[in-house]
Amino acid sequence: MKLIYYPFKPFQISTGTPTIIETGNHEVYRKLLTNFNDMADDLNFGNESLELVATTKAVKWFGDASINTDLNKLFLPQLYKQIKLNLTSEQNQMIIDQSRSLKNYVLEATYSLDLPLDVGEQIMMEKVLKLCDIHFEASLTTDCYGIMETILKTAKELNETRILGFMNISDYLTLNELQEIFKLIRTLDLPVLIIKFSEIQRSVEFNNCRYYYIDQDYVDWRYD
Repeated sequence: MKLIYYPFKPFQISTGTPTIIETGNHEVYRKLLTNFNDMADDLNFGNESLELVATTKAVKWFGDASINTDLNKLFLPQLYKQIKLNLTSEQNQMIIDQSRSLKNYVLEATYSLDLPLDVGEQIMMEKVLKLCDIHFEASLTTDCYGIMETILKTAKELNETRILGFMNISDYLTLNELQEIFKLIRTLDLPVLIIKFSEIQRSVEFNNCRYYYIDQDYVDWRYD
């Protein structure tokens, strides 16, 4: 996938190679963030044939993952569906049998009321999963590295093919943690784009990534 931002040459974003775009130009930085935050098409994406792809179809934007990232809100609806798909036939039957038993207990409890009450027979697997209160561990809310790691692993489990977009991750991860995240991106073979404002180019820190730097004078420096 390529990010097309005139008048610069297209920026290549590939699976398995972290792509970093840093800039010391406030206008360029605002343009990038506005496009991704609003999921607008002010900037364009194109496939290898440069056929245009809508931003919403090209990017899954997480922004600053250290701020108010609710992993449950982000992923649980999709995870319920994925867990349902991953159930073996034996597991599926056991859950159905146990759900019917639970319904019978509830039905018996209604007999204490002199009312014409009944319990539905249909077993909705996603409702059963929600009843089990599946959720991400609470400790992740204060663990910036854990949040990043979980987002990447969850995206892989959900077979996400869009570019995963982040900003400012070097502000809250140590250099060692950054390298571990980059290693994970390569291992999981994910397409990842990271945006950051920086008054200096830092290609040495990201020598194992595809690194682009746009300076204050709109000069485009590339370190592929």
